[in-house]
Amino acid sequence: MPRAALLAIGRDTAAAPSGTLCSFKNNLLSHCEITHSDSIHTVFAEFTFFPHSVVSRNDTLLADTSTIVLILTVAPGSYEFTINPAGLVFSQSNEPIVDVSFGPYGDPSVYTQSPKYASASAFIQALGLWHERTSDHWFLGRNSTLTGPSTISSAIEGPGTYLLAAPK
Repeated sequence: MPRAALLAIGRDTAAAPSGTLCSFKNNLLSHCEITHSDSIHTVFAEFTFFPHSVVSRNDTLLADTSTIVLILTVAPGSYEFTINPAGLVFSQSNEPIVDVSFGPYGDPSVYTQSPKYASASAFIQALGLWHERTSDHWFLGRNSTLTGPSTISSAIEGPGTYLLAAPK
């Protein structure tokens, strides 16, 4: 679906998260976080990479001991992030996952922009993590689900841009 058909949850910019580099060995369980700039470094997103969840880089199969370096960036004012480099291929049977937390900084009041949602809680229940696979073609992430009062979990299908949103 096009981006215009999605209603993204707002984000308070008071403690804006910044991107990060994530480096790990391909044969090890690894975790990376993007955190807000507040004093306690509230988690924006936590990424889990299972052993062998990255298959190749730039059409070259990776060895067990290969080091993977990801560039994780965050768009201002939203729950949108990008995973680079583009040349990575993730395992379909052992995909990495991400938990995106919108607790203290999420603003669900955008629900009023769609007649589909009667309340902020109805909007939150409809949230999912969307992946832009090609230009302006967004797909709901595999197994994207609300796993807590303010956390969405989803498989990461590959590099690219992801957005926390619900259908308008």
